[in-house]
Amino acid sequence: MYILDQTNEWDVNLPEFDVRNDAVKNQREMLFDYFIMKASSVDILVYQGLNEEKMIKQMKKFIKNKRVKIDHHGKCYKFFLDDAARSWILANSISECTSVIYDQNDIAIADFYRHVSFYEKVPLPCSVLPVKELPIQLEIYIREKDRECDVDLQDQAKSYYISTDYDCIEKLAFETIENLYFYPLSIYIETHDGEQHQMQKDWAKYAVEYIDSGQRVFTLSSKGMYHAEVPGFFLTVKNTDELKVVFEELFYLAYQNNTFIVSQNKLDIRTGRNRIFKSGDEMVLTFDHDAQGIILYTSLNFEKVKNYFTSYMITHIQQES
Repeated sequence: MYILDQTNEWDVNLPEFDVRNDAVKNQREMLFDYFIMKASSVDILVYQGLNEEKMIKQMKKFIKNKRVKIDHHGKCYKFFLDDAARSWILANSISECTSVIYDQNDIAIADFYRHVSFYEKVPLPCSVLPVKELPIQLEIYIREKDRECDVDLQDQAKSYYISTDYDCIEKLAFETIENLYFYPLSIYIETHDGEQHQMQKDWAKYAVEYIDSGQRVFTLSSKGMYHAEVPGFFLTVKNTDELKVVFEELFYLAYQNNTFIVSQNKLDIRTGRNRIFKSGDEMVLTFDHDAQGIILYTSLNFEKVKNYFTSYMITHIQQES
């Protein structure tokens, strides 16, 4: 399998970013046109609220098509291509649409989504990479001063917000933890009131340590409204298998916007309403709202941080001023 190299490691505020971004768009369009000329049909996926809906309405007027059932939200139409249909598509530049292109045997020959992937060498001046599987694409936002940061490192730390496709965040987080740390490592989580005893029982193998985080949430119970405790737990993870278990059974907490922090050594915590974590570690990992991305707090410069992500495709970097 081959993919278009969409790497763009220039800061979005620099003119070089736009130059590279335009080059990627041009190569995507070049590949799309190439495979459309070889195709017998193309599926166009339309997601609610996107501009593709308007384009689809025009295509349906001129090109034979049918509705295709899909598993996720949105619509999909299969367009059957003859010379006139191909000419119309090439003239209207729809390479940015999410699409799958098929040959005369209804076999997919190219896929245009976040990645552009295909299965043959192409005689085009495009930057193409041979791969066994699609690499995760990353967008990185760098904050010099993060007012929302609740982790205080001894050295002056930056915040690196690293986001990807939501379906990939758990895989990215797991691999990043294994790249950043050696075993044993420490994980701090916060759960729900009433789980203190069960957590200590279930996670005894992980040297679980319970603390009262000092956080309170206003909660309704059968006895009325009350300020419920938000219990905190430190876990010691000794190997990859144990980390897998933590992810399988506890990563839902990050998805629910509960605290989930990974560090090499156990964090110091100042409990209370405005609780803060302190660490002498070089790098601490936590999660953005509802695990939409990972956050690295570190004093390392960007070039050193980037070295931990060489197996991924960075498509967007932004330094917050």
